[in-house]
Order: sequence, then C-alpha cells, then structure tokens
Amino acid sequence: MTETGRNESDPKGLTVRELLRNATTAGLATVDVDSGHPHTSLVLMATDTAGAPLLLLSDLAVHSKNLAQRRTVSLLISAPAGARDPLTTARVSLSGELTLINDDDIRTRYLRRYPSARDFVAFADFHFYRLHLTEAYLVAGFGAIDRLRPDEFLLSPEQSLDAATETDIIDHMNADHADAIQLLGNKTLPALYDMSAIDANGCDLRSGWDFTRILFEVPVTTAETARKELVRLVKRARN
Repeated sequence: MTETGRNESDPKGLTVRELLRNATTAGLATVDVDSGHPHTSLVLMATDTAGAPLLLLSDLAVHSKNLAQRRTVSLLISAPAGARDPLTTARVSLSGELTLINDDDIRTRYLRRYPSARDFVAFADFHFYRLHLTEAYLVAGFGAIDRLRPDEFLLSPEQSLDAATETDIIDHMNADHADAIQLLGNKTLPALYDMSAIDANGCDLRSGWDFTRILFEVPVTTAETARKELVRLVKRARN
C-alpha cells in the first residue's frame, strides 16, 4: 500500500486516523471462553466515515464465539514496514468493545474496499461489527508514545462527508473520470484503479489488493469542497 499527499494538522490524531484508513488487516485479540487466555486472529478491517474500525466476522470463528461472551477486545494495526526495521514503524493498539451493526451504509463502505467479501456477506453466520473505542495507544517512533481518547482521532459528523455524498462522489469519479483516478494514483496503464472511499482527509484507490491513499491538503466536508480538492490534485498530477 502506498500513500501520497500530506495533511499536517492535528499530527497525533491524524497519525492514528491514517493508520486506520490505510490498514487492510489487524490483529484482533479476544479472551478465549474456554481457557480464559488471550486469543489473537488476523482479520480484514475497514473504517466508517468517522474512522472507527469495521469488521466482518463469522459466527463459526473462535473470535466470534469469544465475543458472544465478552465484547471487550484489542486491535493492533501497524504501518507496512517495507524494507525498514518493523519496530521503527508507527503502530496503534486500540481498546474497546465490538458491537454488532446492521447498516446499509456500513455494508456498502466495507464491500467497496473488499469486493471479494460479496462471496460470503449474505451467509447467515456473517455479521458486521464496529469497534466502540475507549482508547488508542500510539507508538509513532522512538520515545513517541501517546494514549489518545477517541475524540482526539475520530471525526465528528460535522467533520465528515455523509454516506450519500461519499457514494455520489465515488460513483461519479469511477463512471466519468477514470483517467483522473489513474493520474491520482500515478498509474500509467488505463483504468487500473477505482475510487473505493473518500473521507475528510483523503481518498482511497483500489486495484484488486493494491491500495493507494491520496491525502488532501485541506479537510473536505461537502461535495463542493471535495470537488475543488480533487480538481486541484488532478491538475497537479497532470503538471
């Protein structure tokens, strides 16, 4: 996964938000119902418009059986290490309670990021969960360790694009501006990327399991501010 652009306001909160927005997988820690010991599993993760983690879990999995008894969990997310020492990368450990959620906007947002989930999302044993956060423990480098409250990194409704506006922008960009999307993603071959999400701080482009995040210079909260920012970024890419 790659990321381009910058947004320098609220650095600690932004670091946590961008770790969440960029993540495709997370380590989910639950308490095993039989042994009482921690149980950790790898899960696919998306985010809602505020930045809270979204998971799609099967009732048949051990972690779901654990959740049926105790909803308190921890999620570990780390930036990709690439060729670096993994312990020098930013990572965040999230604490909170996973709650079941049945919401069409959540389903749409998750499936735009992970279309392969359509193969099993209709199965009766699969359910969406959102993490109701209590704390983020951020390690952003040597000595750069902070505990953040949810209101220090999650976006309020006033700071976010609403779901209908997000869908309208994505549908318009994918249908009418595929060439612009490739410019944003720095792709030289035609129509490799689709836009899969847009939020106040950036937009996500996806081609299969290749994800690229484009950061905005200024936060966008309306269709008009999003249009202006996308036009500016495309013009810059063309130049």
